[in-house]
Amino acid sequence: MGSEMCIRDSTVAESGLWMCLICGWIYDQRLGDPDSGVPPGTAWDDIAEDWTCPECGVSKLDFNMVKL
Repeated sequence: MGSEMCIRDSTVAESGLWMCLICGWIYDQRLGDPDSGVPPGTAWDDIAEDWTCPECGVSKLDFNMVKL
């Protein structure tokens, strides 16, 4: 079961999708967030810690990985 969890988590991480828990805005690493200076292809871990949700202004701590 441990390796199954690892594979599932890896698949989610590879999707590059993170959702704001407050407003539901989705960060897609393929698209980045150019309006905030985050170019397309930027992995979640490479976004500055002071980046905020462009919709509601919360921090990265209020985002979770999602699989759509």
